[in-house]
Amino acid sequence: MVSNQEEMGRLLDVLGNETRRRILLLLTKRPYFVSELSQELGVGQKAVLEHLRILENAGLIEGRTEKIPRGRPRKYYTIRRGFRLEVLLTPYIFGTSMYEPKKPMETEKYKQARALIKSAEPAEIKIKELAEFLEEVEDKINEYIRMKQELEEVRLLTETYIENLMRRIAQENIAQFERLMEEIAPMLPKEILNDLKRIKEDLSL
Repeated sequence: MVSNQEEMGRLLDVLGNETRRRILLLLTKRPYFVSELSQELGVGQKAVLEHLRILENAGLIEGRTEKIPRGRPRKYYTIRRGFRLEVLLTPYIFGTSMYEPKKPMETEKYKQARALIKSAEPAEIKIKELAEFLEEVEDKINEYIRMKQELEEVRLLTETYIENLMRRIAQENIAQFERLMEEIAPMLPKEILNDLKRIKEDLSL
């Protein structure tokens, strides 16, 4: 079974290639078939097919074959999977996290959006109402992003201080360090807990 960390590492490897990133960017606009991608990218079709194979194996895109009036059927590629991959890199910590949208929860905002979409208002009025609602949602998202950034900074500051303090305690009194570790371990995120365990391992070398 592949862990989340391994999956994120694999995705980072896949997305680390510039040509694959350009393919994904193109596919956000519309479906493409191989010869179109080759022409847009200035890359040979054989190379494009290999990049598409990698992206498809990673679950990021999918291909579907469509018949055309004349000639052989064409295989179009589209984006399959939506996710947000975040990388946190500081002098003290490196980590990744991934968020994949699930089925929308039946929140008040979701119900409000559904009501606006299903309303029988004239098109001009409906568009204006939807645009105003979208602006409100966008403002709320930006507010949450700012809050998340602030909390990330607070978390980083706290984690760094705990790690530095625990390192000093370990150097002075390993028994006290072990006792504290036992008490605080259930409260700490896995990443910082692993860092604290490495402190003891470093001192044992």
